[in-house]
Amino acid sequence: MFKIKTSLLVFFLTLLLFLFFVNSMYLGVYSLVDPFFYVYFPVTLMIMFSAVGTASAIPVSISAALAVIIFLSGYGFEKISGLPGAGVFGQSSLSFAVAVLIVTLFAVFILIPFIFSLMRFRGASPARSIYVPVSAVFFIIFIAAAIYLSGSKINMVSMSDDFSAIVTGKLTAAYGQMGMSYFTTPKMRGLISDLLKSLFFLLPGITVVFSWMGLWLSFISLTKLFGKTGNVFYAGGENLLLWKASDYFILLPIGGIIISIFSVGIYKFIGYNIILLSASVYLAQGLTIVAFFFNKFNVNIFIRILGYGIIFFFSNPVIIFVIMTGIFDMWFNLRKIEIKK
Repeated sequence: MFKIKTSLLVFFLTLLLFLFFVNSMYLGVYSLVDPFFYVYFPVTLMIMFSAVGTASAIPVSISAALAVIIFLSGYGFEKISGLPGAGVFGQSSLSFAVAVLIVTLFAVFILIPFIFSLMRFRGASPARSIYVPVSAVFFIIFIAAAIYLSGSKINMVSMSDDFSAIVTGKLTAAYGQMGMSYFTTPKMRGLISDLLKSLFFLLPGITVVFSWMGLWLSFISLTKLFGKTGNVFYAGGENLLLWKASDYFILLPIGGIIISIFSVGIYKFIGYNIILLSASVYLAQGLTIVAFFFNKFNVNIFIRILGYGIIFFFSNPVIIFVIMTGIFDMWFNLRKIEIKK
């Protein structure tokens, strides 16, 4: 029998999971571009799994099932604020589209972190525990989506227009309430609309990047907090400061560049999504190199925070440099002295 503290912890985490999932359903597709959801769910599931192991499947299933039942009975399909493409689907297929959306949210926010936690609990390395569930779940989602969209002959351009119109209206209304009238002008509305249309076609890559990086950051943060407690969930595995992508991974960005150059129309975004995904992997590798040298030279915590702040504040030039550092590490092995030891 679990201790009282453990039972209370599981109850609290189950309640949080329930609230997170209800919120994600209410936001709909828009929750998939909110990076915080990719941290809320993994942290909650990892803590629960580290506390009760595989028994966490019971409270996770209960919280997800209750969230769906209570949400649909209390709000209904029409209350989902984020369902771009509703006009394209038509009212007769709207309920099916919502059902698919809920299943997708469950797979991305609950199933992937749960499989990660299960693999970690059984001793798999952090890297393997990340790429196996992320690649498997998103492969199934993308294949199913491609088959459905092709068979239903749904116009993706119309869906992007719908998405852009809804979000542009919400953003300009918010800017107007904040007194930022410049962003409500027709010129800015047009620029925002065009940006959102591109964002719509980059959603596949964004969701994959947020998913795997959310797992990675959540696990690293929890390891820093609880790694010294002796919990088997955080112990063992590879040294993340020495992690590097496979040398063959370079073929992915090369393929994305080739597709983006020789494709036309919206098919260019297939290449753009591949480039975005591969850049995120090399960004993570570059950040581990930065962290490695921070540790090597015993840099104090203030300088580390300042360094990471500079990386993300001056995003364009510095992040590109960090990504290139991750790529060049494949040839120059920047951490080779410590790796040989």
